[in-house]
Amino acid sequence: MATLKEKSTALTLKVATGTDESGKTIFANRTIGNINPDISDENFCVVATGLSGLQSHTLASVNRVNTSTFELD
Repeated sequence: MATLKEKSTALTLKVATGTDESGKTIFANRTIGNINPDISDENFCVVATGLSGLQSHTLASVNRVNTSTFELD
């Protein structure tokens, strides 16, 4: 049997940082860890929107990364 040992959540903002010589958009990821895993999706989006407003680059997407670690008995 497996027991849930740890849960964690991270927020990743994908931002457009410019274009390359052929005109394709260059993206970068900004990851913020240690987000409370119990945060609702609605509040998660509110936080992501607030943090994206602090960026000088254009927001392309927001990702929620939930990780669970199990201990096998």
